Amino acid sequence: MQRTIRILRVALPLVFIGFVIVIALSWTRGKPKRDKGGTIPVTSTMRPKTDKPSMLSITFDDTQTVNGRISSRIRAQRVMVFPSGWNTLEGVQMTIYRPTGLVYNLTCPRAQYNSNTKESDAKGGVHVTSSDGVEINTAEIHFDGVHLTNHVAVNFKIDRWTGSGGALDMDVPGEMLRLYEKVDATMAPQTPAESPLNIKGQEGVFRRKENYADFTKDVVATRDSDRFTVDHVVGRFGADHKALMALEGQGHLTIVMTGETPLAGKSGDTEGRKTITADRFFSEIGATGEISAMNFVGDTAPAHAVIEGPPNRDLVAHTFRVGLANKQVTEMKADDNVTMKETAPIKRLMTSGHLVVYFDPATHRAASAALDGNVHYQDPKNDAHSVRANYDITNDHVTLTGEPGFFPAVVSDGQTLKAKLIEFSPRAGTARGTGEVIALLVSKQANGAPAAVSADATSIFPAGKPVFVNSDTVTMQQATKIGIFSGHVRAWQETNTVFAQELQVQGAGDQITARGNVRTLLYNTSTKAAAEVRKVPVQSTSDVLVARKADRRIDLNGSVQIDDGEGRHFSSEHASFFFDAARKMDHIDAQEKVVMVEKATMRRGTGDKATYNVAQRMVYLIGSPALVTTPTGSLPGKTISIDLERNKVNVVEPMQGTYKPQP
Repeated sequence: MQRTIRILRVALPLVFIGFVIVIALSWTRGKPKRDKGGTIPVTSTMRPKTDKPSMLSITFDDTQTVNGRISSRIRAQRVMVFPSGWNTLEGVQMTIYRPTGLVYNLTCPRAQYNSNTKESDAKGGVHVTSSDGVEINTAEIHFDGVHLTNHVAVNFKIDRWTGSGGALDMDVPGEMLRLYEKVDATMAPQTPAESPLNIKGQEGVFRRKENYADFTKDVVATRDSDRFTVDHVVGRFGADHKALMALEGQGHLTIVMTGETPLAGKSGDTEGRKTITADRFFSEIGATGEISAMNFVGDTAPAHAVIEGPPNRDLVAHTFRVGLANKQVTEMKADDNVTMKETAPIKRLMTSGHLVVYFDPATHRAASAALDGNVHYQDPKNDAHSVRANYDITNDHVTLTGEPGFFPAVVSDGQTLKAKLIEFSPRAGTARGTGEVIALLVSKQANGAPAAVSADATSIFPAGKPVFVNSDTVTMQQATKIGIFSGHVRAWQETNTVFAQELQVQGAGDQITARGNVRTLLYNTSTKAAAEVRKVPVQSTSDVLVARKADRRIDLNGSVQIDDGEGRHFSSEHASFFFDAARKMDHIDAQEKVVMVEKATMRRGTGDKATYNVAQRMVYLIGSPALVTTPTGSLPGKTISIDLERNKVNVVEPMQGTYKPQP
């Protein structure tokens, strides 16, 4: 388009000045021939009606030279000179030879030129072409010595551009071309893989000296199914007036990128479409001159973007940067007070300081997102905070990370989970924490609904208060209502504590299973006075611990060791703690390879089974035989009772045998 300015600025003034020179030369060469076809001049609206022709030249041809080089050739079928200074020409043809080697040709049926005011008119169809492919067509042009103007349609073809305008105004000295009254320009693609770009607007101004062009008033640009509308667009070019250096615009901007592909369904489907509204935009240009990114800014209000799915994603931010490759959106970056909302099937809300959405190159749908800076995630079941987050949109997977002192946290179904790294899937209802895990398990959510996973309903944690759990990792499943903690597990409620390598919590405290070097500290055991709080816990170690809410018991299996806190130690292969209705320990049963040791009395008991009534302070040993040994002797029996309160040992059921005399 900038070349249009150059052609019109050079070609048209030379044509009209050349006309005057030719007229003068033709009269000095001899008497002109009379026009046998008549002396009717070219019709003019500018020449006085009383103006009568004074001179006439028929069929002339003139060549102009500059320093021995042909600069132009002018031909006309008839030239007529009038006393008013107006001169008319018919059948005009002019060729201009530029020092660069370019050749320009201008033709028009009729023209008139005022030698006094330098005004001129070309009518009947002005046609300008150049040897490098430029072509301009218009019905008429007026030149007042400074401006070339018209108010009729102008068609042009220049380089990769073709188009039209409703009117033209060119400032020749200022090298500025203005097209207005509906400008329509189309840029042809450089390769078959590309698509044409069309720009429409009420006005287009091309400034050659400043190397830029701008379109104003109701600007609409389209390529394929992509379209944007804006009040004002400016394109800045290099010194050759061809290489695009920048593209920017402002005012009521809306851009729509449909992302239609064979994988997106039928033509016209909105899947993958992106719509952005903002106050202004500016481009980033790649090394080869293509637009590599578009930046959108909200000045009076935040910029707004909608990414159509399903599900639809609604984004609000101060700025958006849209990365482009092969005409397609590769990523969308949002900065400053970012909000992203998702609609059905799961309503979600994400806020952060920065957000980048990445798109699948095949389907052009959102594939993943990265959030950074005060990240907050919400859906109907989860509420999460972190410093950073990665959102795998395709697989519905969220990964939260943080920094020391600012580790991520997720509240899910009333439970709180903190860790160095947290991964969860909202649709699948799973969550996994890794590194310095701490979980807060409660029996009810804030809205009063039962929690999916709770640990405070068993006899281990009976107080109806939150249970805290530390571990290396944790996995929670909402569907199966299971939470699994692994690695250096520590679970506690007030003073009751469980240590293990793995702890599994099922349902609302329905069952707790601990495995691997299990150790417990239990304070909810009976004391002499019901109101007295036990200061020394009952301790136990085992390979496995199982606690069930319905049974009001705790089962220990494998290498069981129990210390009652009063200097009494039990060991066995299996043991069970039984609790009363108030969740106070009632008695302990031990089976298989039972050994009891009292430190204070140096008493030792063995048997196949032992029952320790905590409230009654009685121990019953059963075996074949059971045996109690003291420093003063030993006492066997099938059932032996030990009264800890009175320090008495009795044989309840002695051993029975038979005697067979010798023959």
